[in-house]
Amino acid sequence: MLQKRDTSTLLRRLSPGTKLLMALAGTLAIVFFENIWLSIAMMLISYVVILYEKMGSMFKLIFISTLSMLVFMYAIYGAVVQENQKDTYAFSVFGIPYYQAGIDKATHFFFRIAPLMAFLFLIFRTINMTDLGVWMTKAGLPYRWAFIFTDSFMVIPVLSKDMEQIMDAQRARGLVTEGNLMTRMKAFVPVIVPVVANAFAKVQDQAIAMDTKGFNSKCKKTVYRELPNTTEDKICKAISLVVLIAAIAYKILKSLKKI
Repeated sequence: MLQKRDTSTLLRRLSPGTKLLMALAGTLAIVFFENIWLSIAMMLISYVVILYEKMGSMFKLIFISTLSMLVFMYAIYGAVVQENQKDTYAFSVFGIPYYQAGIDKATHFFFRIAPLMAFLFLIFRTINMTDLGVWMTKAGLPYRWAFIFTDSFMVIPVLSKDMEQIMDAQRARGLVTEGNLMTRMKAFVPVIVPVVANAFAKVQDQAIAMDTKGFNSKCKKTVYRELPNTTEDKICKAISLVVLIAAIAYKILKSLKKI
């Protein structure tokens, strides 16, 4: 399956290698610097870019998960974590005491996880899988491995589309797919069986198509798509490398001081 390249925004124009380097640099910056203001800034910027990229509906589930994590982490850590018997008492909710040490620990973990959830979603959701396969091949990964990796992700939307079509067909035949948990479980088998059968048929068709195109041939593989090394890529790579080196150096110096 070939994925059309979208170059409508700066983030979508960047090559997969640049985005992966940005993901690594952003992750290490959040984990190693442990700065709450940096985490807040990255989280807010990621939210703004997600809205700008019109991915709000896809991000909705992750955003709800983030809010749930916020509530549960502060509720549990605040009430349970206590450094000592004389720990600072912050406030109480329905008679349950909450301590400053627990709130600080919840803040520490939440602002390391929540920014990465938004940032990594933004990075990986805008990666073109065809370009990623080309980049992995040019980076030295065996052609077969690169194909398996990218094809595993690209087949998901195909199966999702098949499931929607089969559910619509089954509803037209009178199958009830909405309702309580038991009703949904009863509708699961009549839907999933055709999906799996279609998946096997598609795999066989794809295997035949790959054989006719010489996938198993021993000759050197070539790619039809070139990844342009633009000025935007060079700038983003340079910034990511600086952040990456700074984060690693900061962590090493901090560890040496502790020793």
